[in-house]
Amino acid sequence: MKQNQSSALIILSLLFMGNLVKSQKKDSIKTADINEVVITAMGVKKEVKKLGYDVTEVKGDAVNKVRAANPLNALAGKVAGLNIGASTEMLGRPEIVLRGSKDLLFVVDGVPINSDTWNLSPDDIESYSILKGPNAAALYGFRGINGAIIITTKKGTRNKRGWTVDFNSTTMYDTGFIALPESQYEYGRGTGFKYSYGNVLYDNGQRLPEWGPRFEGQPIQQYDSPWDPVTQTRGKTPWLARGKKNFENFVQAGITNTNNISLSTSGENYDARLSYSHLYQQGMFPNTKLNADNFNINLGYKLNDKIRFDGNLNLSQQYTPNIPDVNYGPNSYIYMFKVYGSSDYDINDLRDIWKGPQGVQDLVQYSSEYGRLNSAWFMANQWLRSHQKTDIYGYLKATYTVSPDLSISARSQITTWNQMRTEKVGPSTNLNDYVPWYTFGWYGDYREDKRNLLENNTDLMINFNKQIRNWNISALGGANMRLFKYDSDWATTKGLAIPQLYSLSNTKAPGLAYSWGSQMQVYSAYYSVDFGYKNYFNINTTGRVDNLSTLRKGYNTFFYPSASISSVISDYMHFGNAVSYLKIRGSFADVKGALTSSTIGSAYMGITGNTLNAGLLHYGSELYTSYDGPTYANQNGYSNNSYYNGTASVDFSSTIANQNLNPYRRISYETGVDVKFFKNRIGIDATYFRTINGPQIYALGNAPSVGQNYHNINGITTLNQGFEVSLNANIIKNQNGFNWNMNANWSTYKETLKDITPGSDELWLNGHNYKVGDRLDAYYGRTFVRDGQGNIVHNSAGLVYQAPSGDSQNGFLGYLNPNYSISITNNLSYRNWALSFQWDARVGGKIYDFLYAQAMNGGTAYESASGAFGDARYLEWVSLRDNGSITPSYVGQGVVIVSGTPKFVNGQIVNMNELTFAPNTTAVTTQSYITNLYNTTEYFMVDRTFVKLREASLSYSFPKEFLDRTFLRSLSVSLVGRNLLYFAKRKDMDMDSYAAGFNSADRTAGGGKGNVGLQSTSTRTIGFNLNIGF
Repeated sequence: MKQNQSSALIILSLLFMGNLVKSQKKDSIKTADINEVVITAMGVKKEVKKLGYDVTEVKGDAVNKVRAANPLNALAGKVAGLNIGASTEMLGRPEIVLRGSKDLLFVVDGVPINSDTWNLSPDDIESYSILKGPNAAALYGFRGINGAIIITTKKGTRNKRGWTVDFNSTTMYDTGFIALPESQYEYGRGTGFKYSYGNVLYDNGQRLPEWGPRFEGQPIQQYDSPWDPVTQTRGKTPWLARGKKNFENFVQAGITNTNNISLSTSGENYDARLSYSHLYQQGMFPNTKLNADNFNINLGYKLNDKIRFDGNLNLSQQYTPNIPDVNYGPNSYIYMFKVYGSSDYDINDLRDIWKGPQGVQDLVQYSSEYGRLNSAWFMANQWLRSHQKTDIYGYLKATYTVSPDLSISARSQITTWNQMRTEKVGPSTNLNDYVPWYTFGWYGDYREDKRNLLENNTDLMINFNKQIRNWNISALGGANMRLFKYDSDWATTKGLAIPQLYSLSNTKAPGLAYSWGSQMQVYSAYYSVDFGYKNYFNINTTGRVDNLSTLRKGYNTFFYPSASISSVISDYMHFGNAVSYLKIRGSFADVKGALTSSTIGSAYMGITGNTLNAGLLHYGSELYTSYDGPTYANQNGYSNNSYYNGTASVDFSSTIANQNLNPYRRISYETGVDVKFFKNRIGIDATYFRTINGPQIYALGNAPSVGQNYHNINGITTLNQGFEVSLNANIIKNQNGFNWNMNANWSTYKETLKDITPGSDELWLNGHNYKVGDRLDAYYGRTFVRDGQGNIVHNSAGLVYQAPSGDSQNGFLGYLNPNYSISITNNLSYRNWALSFQWDARVGGKIYDFLYAQAMNGGTAYESASGAFGDARYLEWVSLRDNGSITPSYVGQGVVIVSGTPKFVNGQIVNMNELTFAPNTTAVTTQSYITNLYNTTEYFMVDRTFVKLREASLSYSFPKEFLDRTFLRSLSVSLVGRNLLYFAKRKDMDMDSYAAGFNSADRTAGGGKGNVGLQSTSTRTIGFNLNIGF
């Protein structure tokens, strides 16, 4: 509370100071436009003062100066309640979370599109309108159940020359890491301080952990030691930390360059705009680059006073010869450098030695004597994942104006894309214990993943608007037909017959191939009616009926309504000079839907239900693409790709279909207030929302005797509620001098379990039984066992005491979702100069740091060789070096049980009075203590709090006096930067990438765990922007 009071005092003080800055003419300070118009559902323009729900509009030009590779990343921190986690991976889709929910709908010029957000060019975007939740997006039916991002593209304009030409160019350079795992460089690979090249005694599950000898120059047999052709062995060379900068020496400076040129014109009866954009991105890893081209055309033609035609076409193409995969396993650079990355070699020595056994004589790619590690240069040149995608969307629209109050429009839209990804696995790739058909000396593999999607939406809409004295009525009614088709194929060889001939036909053993497809039809009718009196109050009601093919007849037609009311109290009540505008609003929506998914994996996943990582290849990341089609999760499906004792067999789906399944449901309530002070110099928008998610469609476990694991039911209801506050302050406003505007956003939400399936009092989810009232982002795992004073309990061997195994013994480790998110943007200008910078923060919440856990277990993490661990590790090395045996030297702080037998509930002792404790005095080796500690989830839970200077720009716009002497219409240059500063307790990862901790009701009650996987390192980028208008 004190902090909020201090913030308010600071703002008021700054306001007072701003009022001291006077312009030359008193009336040159204009009040803000309170009659602002925004784009709402179905592309309808409405005055903000008439809206009973929350819509936030962001102008495209305001967020496009500090470019990101993906245009949606530019919205981060701009909207209260909208969190965007920018992916650090090439072509990675940002994690977009609105009020705790993902799977948002994207709409371009009123038409829903199927988008991975990479097929949008920021230079073509006029504005973004964020429809927050179903209250604002109910007209889009179940596709808008979580809200929508409405994108309005730029239309044709002209100047006195007839055409306007605009050119925009931005180049961004990676200039350093803001989050990078820190490694130790005292000890090399091996185990028990021992290592010798090719000796399987030091192989830890065919990996090479960093528990080997200390680097002291002692002679050790290594991968590049001299080869003796007589003894067929290698000699010994000094054991030194030759590669302390291996990761830094391997990566390259990333570059992102975007260029756009657009031509625009308009006349009395027409408008046209043509735009071409090119994106080039050089990744941080060698041999990674992306080229993306985007062509957009917007046309409008007025045939006569009654008939108008509009059309849009957007064509996007993406291509890259290689996309790095950072998921845990032998395919990941992060796995190689930061989990099992030793400094006993210099990465530069391997730059040209990556061809494997078929390459340089007497040399193999680094670490090939083991089965899981590969040379980074080998991976960059021989293990390639290409990507090629063509994406098209567009529409044609005809509008007939019956009268000034009535119009009829027909529109047909198409969105289609085809995508091809290949994986070339080079000869001698280390994949032992991953791919079942792998053998040493194989000639590699080849895989293809093809996906195609086609969707058509056709609308017929009637619009009516009538002013009758003090009354206004606006209405629309329409019908929509949506046709959807998707098909995919995934195939792999089983070893290449001829090395480096990458073709599915070039397979040693019969390959594997999977095909999967889906179709869906949705028929809809909808209406919206606005009724207002003198602009004092406005009532809106909408309704939509969907007939959906993913549910059985009789259960597949459903209606969902919404209603809202708003009143501008300041229009009929006066509050003096302090309050210049006051509006209250409230809204309600009841939306339904069933068995669709926003994304989809490979055909293999569609057939088997397993990811490639879990079910077949056991490495790599499952590729998810935009989809928004049927899941077939309630179908009694089967596949015939398996064999039992050499005989073809059939695998049935693991879930029993429920023919009486009803659609899931979401009821949402929202209330808010908008208030402006001091002639609109300060504005506050505050919102409270309450959303009841359910009954949802939930897969309930079956008894083992049933033969199938789950059956679908309607059950599980959750409650999600939260607050959002936006502040806008014109602190200093001087038309001909210095101006300072500040925007701030704050939001919070919590989701709790409201109801469970009848007959149940607990919900088993993510390894824990949740009860009604529990927060669903509560995270449970293996905790430290502690005595009554909080001391960590050890066993008689001196290791951390492990409670009995099983999920029932998991303990509470914290809440995954942040307590709140906050952002502050300052815009300062003086004449032709402008400075803008934005700070973002998410405060609170916990997350499991998987990278930290793996690096500690592998002996690579800096903490494994520093502090008390480092002291003990050194003493143990000295004892082995000087005496020939290891003297255990680490004593874990805590206690041991000297009498009594502990009893456990949720991983903690419940019979303390029956036990006797004493201080732990048993010394163990550092390696055994840390590798045992790996099993304790609590140790690797970290705070999600971070603060980031997200972006900054310094711009200069050339004055009109200068431009009048040239052929230019406008000219500006900017110095820009993103991810400039980052503050967090642990900086081995960028917490900003993880926008969501947990939400249960995107489309099902599956939810997810708050685990941080491996990620490419996050970088600071600085560059420049050039904008020219002709």
